[in-house]
Amino acid sequence: MIIVTAGHVDHGKTHLLQALTGTDTDRLPEEQKRGLTIDLGYAFMPLSSYHQSSDNQQSDNPEASPDNILGFIDVPGHEKFLSNMLAGVGTARHAMFVVASDEGLMPQSYEHLKILHLLAIESLTVVLTKSDKVSKEQQQNREAELERVLTQYGFSSWKLFACSAYTGDGIAELKQHLKALTDKCNQQPKTINSFRLAIDRAFTVKGTGLVVTGTVLSGRVKIGDHLYLASRQLQKPIKIRVRSLHCQGKKAEQAHADQRVALNLSGDIDKDKLSRGDWLFAIEPQAPSSRITVTLKADQAIKHWQQVQVFHVASHITARLALLEQQHIDAGQSGLAELVFDNPLHITEQDKLLIRDPAAKISLGSATAIELSPPTRGKRKPERLTRLNQRATLTQPQNILQLSLQNAPVHIDDFCWQHQLSPEDLSKQVDNDKQQIIQSWLCHFSYLEDLENHIIESLTLYHQNCCDHLGIGRDRLHRMAALSHPKTIVDHLLQVMVNKNKLCNTRGWLHLPQHQLQLTAEEQILWQQIESEFEKAKAPLWIRDIAKACNREEKALRLFSYKLAQLGFITAIVKDRYCTNRALITIADIIRQKIAEEKKLETADFRNLTGLGRKVAVQLLEYFDKIGFTRRYQNHRLLRDEGLFKE
Repeated sequence: MIIVTAGHVDHGKTHLLQALTGTDTDRLPEEQKRGLTIDLGYAFMPLSSYHQSSDNQQSDNPEASPDNILGFIDVPGHEKFLSNMLAGVGTARHAMFVVASDEGLMPQSYEHLKILHLLAIESLTVVLTKSDKVSKEQQQNREAELERVLTQYGFSSWKLFACSAYTGDGIAELKQHLKALTDKCNQQPKTINSFRLAIDRAFTVKGTGLVVTGTVLSGRVKIGDHLYLASRQLQKPIKIRVRSLHCQGKKAEQAHADQRVALNLSGDIDKDKLSRGDWLFAIEPQAPSSRITVTLKADQAIKHWQQVQVFHVASHITARLALLEQQHIDAGQSGLAELVFDNPLHITEQDKLLIRDPAAKISLGSATAIELSPPTRGKRKPERLTRLNQRATLTQPQNILQLSLQNAPVHIDDFCWQHQLSPEDLSKQVDNDKQQIIQSWLCHFSYLEDLENHIIESLTLYHQNCCDHLGIGRDRLHRMAALSHPKTIVDHLLQVMVNKNKLCNTRGWLHLPQHQLQLTAEEQILWQQIESEFEKAKAPLWIRDIAKACNREEKALRLFSYKLAQLGFITAIVKDRYCTNRALITIADIIRQKIAEEKKLETADFRNLTGLGRKVAVQLLEYFDKIGFTRRYQNHRLLRDEGLFKE
């Protein structure tokens, strides 16, 4: 367990920790010279014997396990070093708020107390230091003042102790409380989230190599684990291995959430490439987020598109705050907002952020990440805002998953990253009676049913409007009926529909089963005459030329051509100009072979290969583009849908 200190400068935080652990957390020469905490300091207290330890020392008690060692993060109290203080607070769930009995609450006391409240610290221990410098009556007045302010700031429960690091009064009672708090924390069930750690220090130890330290935010890590290192100075995450580790200041085999660790890493990485706020992950990280949706809790009035400073774990960055439901939020109100970062951050859902005004140097409020990839359009649609407000009430991944599946399929890798879950952990949340995994997507059966009905409706309309076409290509059907849906799911569903005879696949054309025609005996004879004309011409023919050759009325033959097209005998490449499907398959094979050899198809090459005139050759190429077999890129063609025009 880790406890972070908070309080005004020179109120005795460092001396209190020294009395508890025996460790002076002011490790920097400048800190020792000035008697002022500048950067984060760390100390450990084995709860069985209270022996001292430090980041790079083992406990004197070999029997003390990391779970029975309490870690402290000593943060600066001076306002100039607030960013360092926030880096310490951002990684802890428990805090010890320190106030000097002889001075009482001071400006930074109020600031730190507000920060602890905004970040929703799980437990708060309040310590009145320097109790030997005041009378009993003065001490009681301080306690009454603290209770009033804590209640005013919204804290519902806390424990208050009066101590003197100089005389030792109250130290034993505080230790007993901290031990009980640690025991209670250890008894709580551990989350299933994957390992995640924000680096706050990186250094090289002679004979050991690179060592990084930080507080484990979630999951477990053990010696030999392979992790992903994400640094702002690296173009992409790299894979490293844990060679050895110290947990809570003691050499250990493994560590878990809410413990302080020092990891000895092996891999192709230099210390100079690391800085505070870089990350270690158990699962491969996705690209950092440039924009996220958050639920915002305002402590001060906030305006739309206000420039803010965002503190996230051990990082801080500037951003713009776009309100989604109104133009401003008053103090004490909550709302939905979008944070647009000046530089991207590695962030996951449910992460807490502190929002500050960089000019006024005050805390504006706190935010919780609820969406890592907001849409670029339609972000203020009423149905989306309703869904986001529902999402804001949920904290457990299984509940968030169920809500997400009501609206759309969920990409498994994305959801695992957003909530730091392994695919195995996510699979435990799947309801096989209501949900289905399609490759990398998880879908609800009702979603698949709605999508299937929509595809059938779209095909029905297509058959009505394009009665001279047998059907439509797979890719074009996806663009026409389900463009906003993942192609992987659509392709899978189309194949299922074909297998269940809800769709028919005729030479690559998809159509409804009822979209079938048969020729009468008389029509069979006429089709044979028409087919012979196509064989003589060896090229597409106009309706007027076919009518003249077969001695038929042009209008009647045009109606008959629609029926032939529905049966798949001929296809209109332009209005009133047809080609037999057998010829189209032959031409398509020529195109496939040429593109396989040359990676593209020029118009001149197509004319040479087919022996057709320029005008009809262009008409054929544009037809293939229109139905999705090829696509035009600059002055040549590329293959688009391999499955079309096959016997």
